[in-house]
Order: sequence, then C-alpha cells, then structure tokens
Amino acid sequence: MNSQTLFKSHFQYPPTSSAKAHGRVNLIGEHTDYNNGFVLPTLIEQNIEVSMSLRDDSKIKGISSEFGENSVDMESSTDGSWLDFVRGASYYIQNEGCKINGLDLAVTSSVPAGSGLSSSAAFEIALLRAICHLTSLDLKPSKIAEIGQLIEHQYIGTQCGIMDQMASACAEFGQALYLDCQNLNTETIPIFSDHTFMVIHSGSTRKLSEGKYNERKKETELASEILNVSSLRNATKDNLELIKDGIIQKRARHVITENERVQKATQYLKEDNALEFGNVMNESHQSMDDDYEISSPELNHVVNVSRRAGALGARLTGAGFGGCVVLLLPSAKNDEIKENILKNCPHSYWVTNIKH
Repeated sequence: MNSQTLFKSHFQYPPTSSAKAHGRVNLIGEHTDYNNGFVLPTLIEQNIEVSMSLRDDSKIKGISSEFGENSVDMESSTDGSWLDFVRGASYYIQNEGCKINGLDLAVTSSVPAGSGLSSSAAFEIALLRAICHLTSLDLKPSKIAEIGQLIEHQYIGTQCGIMDQMASACAEFGQALYLDCQNLNTETIPIFSDHTFMVIHSGSTRKLSEGKYNERKKETELASEILNVSSLRNATKDNLELIKDGIIQKRARHVITENERVQKATQYLKEDNALEFGNVMNESHQSMDDDYEISSPELNHVVNVSRRAGALGARLTGAGFGGCVVLLLPSAKNDEIKENILKNCPHSYWVTNIKH
C-alpha cells in the first residue's frame, strides 16, 4: 500500500500533496560527516513516502505503516514519537515564511528502521518535499537537507552530520555522491560497470538515541580541541601523539584515516579499480572495529563470511552498533556469494543491490 492509499483509507478523503525520498548506503566515509570530512554514499531503491493535507486546527494527525496511528498538538513539546519529525519540519518551514496550522498525514516505508540506511533522513526529506509542494515553497535540495539535519538535532536529539540528508536529497541512482561535508560541494561518479554493491542486514538493529552516536561525536570534538583544530578534517596523523588519552586518540585516528580512505576510494572508483576499492573498504571496517569501536559480533560475522565467500570488500555501513554491511563483489558471482552469506549468517537477510 502506498501513502496515498493509506491516507485515503484512514482519513476518508484524498491527500493534497505526496512526496517520497530514498534511503542511502554509505560506500565509505563513516563518522566523518560531523567532523566536516568526506563521504561517498549512494541511493538504494527502498524509500519512504509521505502524503498529507493541511488542517484548520493545530493538530497533527498521522498514520504510519510502521509506527501506527498518533495525534499531537503542533505547539506541544516533543514526546519521543515519530510525529516529532513532523513538528520539526513544520517549524522550520514556517521559518521560511509558510504558515502551517496542522496536518493530516500518512507515511509508508520500505527502508528498514535501525539498519544504517538512513530511514530517518529519508523521512525528513520526503516530509519536507511534501510540505514544500503543499505550500508552493521552492527550496534547493541542499537547503532541504540542511533543514532535515536541524530536525534531527533539535527535535530528535541525534547530533548527526549532513551526509544522510544530502544523500537522500541530492544523490542519483547508479551514481556515488562524493560529498565534502564542510562546504557541501558534490560530485557524482558512476558505480562500477561489472561489479555490484550488495547490502546485507546483519539481523541486529540499533537506536542512535541511546547515546553511543552522540558520545562518539563528543569524543571527536574533544580531540579537535586538544589538537587545536576546528574539526578533525584539519588534523593529521602526525599530531596524534599530542592526544594522551588512548580512547580519544583512537577516535581521532579513525576519522583522520577514514577521510584519507574516502579520497583513495573515490579515485579508485573513477579508475574503475574495484580490487583496490575493496581493499580500502576492508581497511575502513577494521578501523571502525578497532579504533571507533562501533561494530558488533553480528556485523563482524557477516563481514568475515562475505570476504570468505568472495567479496572484494565488506564493511559495516551507517552509524554502527548493528544494522547493515555493504560489500563489493563481481556481478557474475552475485547469486553465489549472496547464497553463501545467507546460509552461514542465519539471522541476516538481503536488502538490495546497487549497480551501474
């Protein structure tokens, strides 16, 4: 059922506006975006769709295929429900000069929640696109992404970087989006012609609001202070010895070396060098496991099985602590490797493939 059908079924009248946005998988560049670094995401086919109409009162009444029915007042405080996203979107859109009293809305999703595939960002972008259409407000995709990040910060409590929102708002299918998170400059690069990126869910999920994500952000901010730089984007490995705390040093080392890996991987993608791209993916996962400590036994198991099955590279994708693994494999071995992984990782499941 799409969001228009769900809306009409629930509210007994057709919606005025509908929009959708896709999830993303980050090929490399984890936890670098909130350090003003570099990332390389691409879109996945799974998406979130929002349908809505304006109300005369200040109520937000919503129905979600995933989270059920809820109703709140537009002016009330956040309560931890999924309608906090709607409160935030309405507030920031009103800052752009469009008055919104209340909303009826329906939401459908095929993006697995808690999977590291940016279901939250896809919801924010779809929501903002639908409101823009509803109010005839013309905003650039990058501006929509920035508002989505503000919603995450101020209404959800996750101090995320800008990658997820920019990917959902600006990326193209079959293309990797090279993004400089400091100035939001982007470049699209075609995916490998004869290799496939496969996304496998480890079978375990995570919740960013539980604090580990924000904890890592604070640790890297402390590292920046110690190194006297505005962000770790401007730090080098040569200065790591100035950080005496072993944990903080490891966090900084991951971000600094991950930025380097994004630069290498981007060049390998342009050169159609899948073998070296896979090697950099493997290095990235090792850094996330050892230095950033955001992997899990389930993620590591999928990564190890994938490599043994013939993947050129495999790494966790997203914030970590659960969710998905992205792997790079020869397209001709797609079915063979997929079958091997699912057989040896009984709690995992296939999510999608990304091809040129």
